[in-house]
Amino acid sequence: MGIGIVKNESTLALVPEATEGTYDAVSAGNGSEYIEVLADGAELNLTRELLERDLLTDTVEKEAVRTSIANVEGSIPVELKTSSTEGDAPQSLDVLLRSLLGGKRQITSDQTSDDTTHTSTVIYFSDTSAFSVGDCVLIKDDTNGYAVRPISAITTNTSITLAIALDEVPPNEVVVAQVTTYYHDTANSISFSAEHNLGSQAIQQQVNGLRCNSGSIENWSVGQIPTMTFGVQGLGLTRVDADASETPAFSDALPPVALSACMWVDGNKLSYTEFGMSIENTVSYIQDACDADGRIASRITDQTVSVNVNPYMDDSDLSKTWNKFNDNDDVSFFIYAYNPSSTAGQFANAVAIWIPQAKITASPVADNDGIIAENLEIRAHRSSGNDSVFMSFI
Repeated sequence: MGIGIVKNESTLALVPEATEGTYDAVSAGNGSEYIEVLADGAELNLTRELLERDLLTDTVEKEAVRTSIANVEGSIPVELKTSSTEGDAPQSLDVLLRSLLGGKRQITSDQTSDDTTHTSTVIYFSDTSAFSVGDCVLIKDDTNGYAVRPISAITTNTSITLAIALDEVPPNEVVVAQVTTYYHDTANSISFSAEHNLGSQAIQQQVNGLRCNSGSIENWSVGQIPTMTFGVQGLGLTRVDADASETPAFSDALPPVALSACMWVDGNKLSYTEFGMSIENTVSYIQDACDADGRIASRITDQTVSVNVNPYMDDSDLSKTWNKFNDNDDVSFFIYAYNPSSTAGQFANAVAIWIPQAKITASPVADNDGIIAENLEIRAHRSSGNDSVFMSFI
């Protein structure tokens, strides 16, 4: 193929690196390392620092510049969706979230509760080994309807406690679904390689030493499909004339639409129209003058998690948001979206986010199509025994 590469035939595969900075090629053999990316905004590019030479000569013309440290930067936008198989890791997000947050764990089989009387917050299990504090779990209540809630405490081999009460007390025996949860553990954040094919049989970019320096949830607004855009930094990029290594095999999972996508601030269920979240990592490089590119590895040295959401102002109760902001009280934050089932009250493909402790840092009055709302800004922080943010995919 010559000129005329078709953009929409481009593909992207992500592979965790065994050794940071050493390119790991696609090798699964089944196309599963490729991810679906949004057509707009996906890019990976290499630049080099320019060193100007300011010399006194007999002309005002520029001297030849030298090039220095290589910089690889880009963005990877994807739909915010689960796997098509309940509880499996989401194909398009797994590597990116393991790099952004670092921690990953799974409940790999359905968990059936004891046949006993539960409460709206406590569900009894004789074996609690599958559960972890912070997991957002789907309670399959065929009588009252399904619900997702975060786990705030575990009494070993006795019960799990939900951070937010269920609307109804579940029946004596219920099932908790399989789930994959990502959480803050940047000490175990991975680096990864990318095979970026520009066209189906055209140019291949091989990128090594990538890390996520940001992840932003966008388009989570009434009736829309939520997305997540990851900013990435890397150590090196090579461009070769090569075909894609394998034929991509994508998950057939459908993304949720932000309908019945409920939100709680400090346990209070609030009506809102838009939600956004930003996770920002500071990626610091280990630099080495002996290396040809000047950098040999990177580490995440700082992380900030912030939320923006616009609940309608409630003239009957200022304690839900304003008083907590004004008094600098800690709050929690919880939100989830899902795909409804043909069976009333049931659903699947749920994406949930739990922030156990945070501060409301701003509460300005906003105009939401002529109706007064609050544009809350919420900043997560660490807490004893808990990480600052959890993202669960069911």
